[in-house]
Amino acid sequence: MNKRELSIYFKAFSDLSRLTIMELLACKDLTVNEITSQVGLTQSAVSRHLSILRAADVVSATRDGQNVIYSLNKENVSVCCSRFCDGLRVTPKMERRKK
Repeated sequence: MNKRELSIYFKAFSDLSRLTIMELLACKDLTVNEITSQVGLTQSAVSRHLSILRAADVVSATRDGQNVIYSLNKENVSVCCSRFCDGLRVTPKMERRKK
């Protein structure tokens, strides 16, 4: 995962409303109306946040008749967090430069 990909993920993670939406979707797949009623934002605001989350491949959408069901892509979130943390590890070579 390169820095550009990480920046897309962290843009998705950088907003409290999006984190709240992710938290809800971690428990249960929901429609935009169900999310709206639980987070207290307008439908257009929730849709905008979902668009950013979908662009980062953190959330996926499935059509069910007239409804769109949103779900958290837990595997992608886990991989992103893991790779980010791996990138922060200090290697022995880096430690020597600091001395």
